[in-house]
Amino acid sequence: MTSLAQQLQRLALPQSDRSLLSRDEVASLLFDPKEAATVDRDTAFAIGCTGLEELLGIDPSFEQFEAPLFSQLAKTLERSVQTKAVNKQLDENISLFLIHLSPYFLLKPAQKCLEWLIH
Repeated sequence: MTSLAQQLQRLALPQSDRSLLSRDEVASLLFDPKEAATVDRDTAFAIGCTGLEELLGIDPSFEQFEAPLFSQLAKTLERSVQTKAVNKQLDENISLFLIHLSPYFLLKPAQKCLEWLIH
């Protein structure tokens, strides 16, 4: 197999790349990098949803971000296989969320939400 064919094969299914699943260190706001590597998607999602629920108690306008960023559909979304249009919409939702979140950045619920988005 040529080098180009190997590269195209790797790009065909990026979510199946084992190196993406077995990293020793992962970026995180709440955990050290080694501990973050042990946090699975379900746990990160639960942390983020808990943070959003707490933020809703402070500011109900965060409800607008529940469906696009903190729903079961968002939990299963794999950006690497989405179209440019879907990723652009997701980027816009994240940008709006971050702007809305900025006055609350130092609060623990905000950090929990960010943990999910980082994950």
